[in-house]
Amino acid sequence: MSSPDGSDSRMQRQPANYQQASRMHAWLQARARLESRLLIQAPPWVRGVFDHAWAPMRALARQTCCLPEALCDRLLEFDTGYVAIHAAGSYYAPGPAVIRQRRVQNVAFVSVEDLAMDNERPLHVIGHLIDHHLGCAGRPAPAKAAGLDPAWLTDGGGLSPQLKSAGARLPRLFSLGYAVDDVASSDVRNYFAQSLAFYCRNRRHLNVGDPQIYKWFRSTLWNEAFWHGQRF
Repeated sequence: MSSPDGSDSRMQRQPANYQQASRMHAWLQARARLESRLLIQAPPWVRGVFDHAWAPMRALARQTCCLPEALCDRLLEFDTGYVAIHAAGSYYAPGPAVIRQRRVQNVAFVSVEDLAMDNERPLHVIGHLIDHHLGCAGRPAPAKAAGLDPAWLTDGGGLSPQLKSAGARLPRLFSLGYAVDDVASSDVRNYFAQSLAFYCRNRRHLNVGDPQIYKWFRSTLWNEAFWHGQRF
């Protein structure tokens, strides 16, 4: 993870609650970045929530701490897939981007305001990153003339037979109409991303509203046995 001054810091130089040697923190250290002069660009009320430059990264760590370790391991196997905390809105941007003068691919841009409000948007956009990379390793869609279309997990993709089988169930679950909210009901990609955010933040609410997708997450991405033997 980059430090607020732009340098890449090691675990021993980070604040105390980053001293855990967990896989999730390893993923954040490798892939999460803070926009330069972030809090200076943010509204005054955000500076009232975050009292120092590193605080937004701590907030991101709190939100993502529930991600399964096996999933974080897999995400680290890809050369692409970053998270950037910035002053604008939260969204996932497939394709090339520049973060702190570094050229990268496939970025989940997380709004510092969403982190300050502690809402589900940061995990939602990370959900899109997960969908993209587990489906086709984050590869871009080639020209239609090529006859190929790397598919996200929700599009029927999957880097292993287990993932492909699991992903094939998602459009059917979406079609049942039990989406947890209006965002999840908009399309199958938002269905996956929003449901993942609720699984992390409020599993009881998700289980009541959409028990089938709750069971899907419990039996796949959050099931250690699901990952055994998978090679990407």
